[in-house]
Amino acid sequence: MLRLSHSKIVSYNRCRKQYWFKYLSGLEYPPRIDTPAAMVGTGVHRAMKVLCETNDFADGHHELDAYVRMPKHEEIGPGTLHAVTAFELYEKGCAAHASIQSEDRWAELDTWVPSRSRGMTVRTVIDRADRLSADRWQIIDWKTGKWDLGEDVDAQLDIGHLVLRTARKLPREALVTAIGWNLRTGEQRVRELTRDDAVATMHYLAGLTVRLNDATVFEATPSGSCGWCEWRPQCPEAADLDASEFAWIEGDHDQELERAADPF
Repeated sequence: MLRLSHSKIVSYNRCRKQYWFKYLSGLEYPPRIDTPAAMVGTGVHRAMKVLCETNDFADGHHELDAYVRMPKHEEIGPGTLHAVTAFELYEKGCAAHASIQSEDRWAELDTWVPSRSRGMTVRTVIDRADRLSADRWQIIDWKTGKWDLGEDVDAQLDIGHLVLRTARKLPREALVTAIGWNLRTGEQRVRELTRDDAVATMHYLAGLTVRLNDATVFEATPSGSCGWCEWRPQCPEAADLDASEFAWIEGDHDQELERAADPF
């Protein structure tokens, strides 16, 4: 059974060599070095989880405060601009939370959809799920970055919708509003999804499962993403990503300049 997740799919599409390193090589995973932006995002997500669980703004504030005061998070510690940003994002999250009226809610809904006939298990963590009424649901993926790739957000929401509909056994007629909610910018990317949409998502993932199972060659695709790939020190293609890679292009360009300066 192939275990599929949004992050695994993104890894394969971005760089198949990275996918091989992370999921197939069996190598020990490199130590993770979190950036200040990543730590802020994690802290805010933890605070939003607690807020969803207790409905008490103070509980989430305390969770975030304890997180930024941890020695390993000193880069976003009290008094830093990153800490200020984290608490500003949480305040916006509190406003978002207060605007949602639901019958019941779940925080960090970690679940999966198994499909033996397709040879796959689809797993995701839904930041927040709300039952608005018997046939109306809502899922939210909180975002804290300065910008988001719309197509990536859509794909993540589609998987979240599929898993929610299956895990909560939603009725056929239930409509799910899936939102990628950026607390920094206030932007909401909204998708209104039906059971037919879940079927289409499952069909896409089944086809992708066949492709991943059949893959035998995992070539690198060096790009700007190499800069934050944990596997870069072990990847020869990333190490060679410098001007020498494009010497033949520069050579042709130099010849064109020479011909333009002296056409005869």
